[in-house]
Amino acid sequence: MSAADRYESYWDDLVEQHGRSASRLSESDRADIENQRERPSPWEIRSQPLTEADGVPLREEVRDLGNLQGDRPLSWRESVKEWREYIIDSEDTEAIFQNAETGQYHAGGDPHRFDPEYSAKQYAKLKDLERGLSDDYGRLLHTAMLSLTASPWPDGEPLPPVDHLNELDSSWEAVRRSLSRVLEGRRWEYLAILEPHQSGYFHIHIAVFVEGKVTRETFAPVIEAHLRNCDLAGREAHSVTDDSTISVRHAGADRDLDDDDQLDELACYLAEYLGSYGESPLEAPDHVQASNAILWATGKQRWRPSQGAQQYMKAYPKEDDESDWELIGIRSGTEYYPCDDTSGGVDRFVTSSLDPP
Repeated sequence: MSAADRYESYWDDLVEQHGRSASRLSESDRADIENQRERPSPWEIRSQPLTEADGVPLREEVRDLGNLQGDRPLSWRESVKEWREYIIDSEDTEAIFQNAETGQYHAGGDPHRFDPEYSAKQYAKLKDLERGLSDDYGRLLHTAMLSLTASPWPDGEPLPPVDHLNELDSSWEAVRRSLSRVLEGRRWEYLAILEPHQSGYFHIHIAVFVEGKVTRETFAPVIEAHLRNCDLAGREAHSVTDDSTISVRHAGADRDLDDDDQLDELACYLAEYLGSYGESPLEAPDHVQASNAILWATGKQRWRPSQGAQQYMKAYPKEDDESDWELIGIRSGTEYYPCDDTSGGVDRFVTSSLDPP
């Protein structure tokens, strides 16, 4: 059975047995209502440039070529259009490889990260993570999901989405240090996941996997570290007594599946935070497409595993660095483009503003 089939089977079973909330936390749009001022209109939100800051590297496709004030980005709305064009162009594009030893050719390559096939690979990695943690931590495996938000319109005006994401992420090192302190002496790993709200702006979920029992109080200092180090984080949206801020579950082998505080299926629980599954990226909800455009333009990854979690997620041993296969070109439709630069890099520019005359 393929990874996609396994996912659908697990998810259908969970929904049938427990309803959709069985593995997914109840999560209100806390970041979107964190500030009580009137919410900006969708038109205002999407009219924001990707960033107003200088020194931000972005894909060349989102450079505003008509802007006379310097190297500035397109609006969020226009960037979504560019992302959609990228997805359409990618549907009929293949990498062409040649084996230097045999002369054979091969067309293919990994799907882009918004492709449903890539989602299936992600789910397979989550199953590897679940299997590895369960084997090593056994009945002592507990999980905590921490949710970190930041107001996207602190003064009533919507922020550029890249600036909001960078500010949301500004507390990361302090959060990680706090995790190390509160879990000192234990075995633990984490997986941080970016998830969009209905507005398209992101918030962060941190799944923490611990050997041994933990409580909400264990992680209260971690939430406090986010509040101290992220200027856009509101205390009212981060109550440590709220299950949507800190949720602790028992995931060990001897858990009681009829208990609401036990976790039925770790991989399913995590996969739902990764966005729409099994759909064309162009059929995803508008807010998901808007958030995907941010990831695409900035090159940021949707998830960030700890080093140990990354090792669990490696389903196959790493191949030797030396390979007889070489990337020689790209086929797009009926056109073939030889690769002079085989680095696989993406053309980028760095935002800057011209000095006023």
